[in-house]
Amino acid sequence: MTLNRKLFIPGVIGLSFFAAMFVLNFYSLENAKNACVENNRTPKVEQGFLAINWSVSCK
Repeated sequence: MTLNRKLFIPGVIGLSFFAAMFVLNFYSLENAKNACVENNRTPKVEQGFLAINWSVSCK
């Protein structure tokens, strides 16, 4: 195993993990907003950078 391959495989795994984390976090945000709409409420979203830090309140 060369040094490039030793660094490549963990890098791909790490990038895949972070990509999945962002996609699942965005899906959770959309799900929370839809839950407000289903209950005939208006979602108020406070969102940080790239939807990493967010909160939803229904009014």
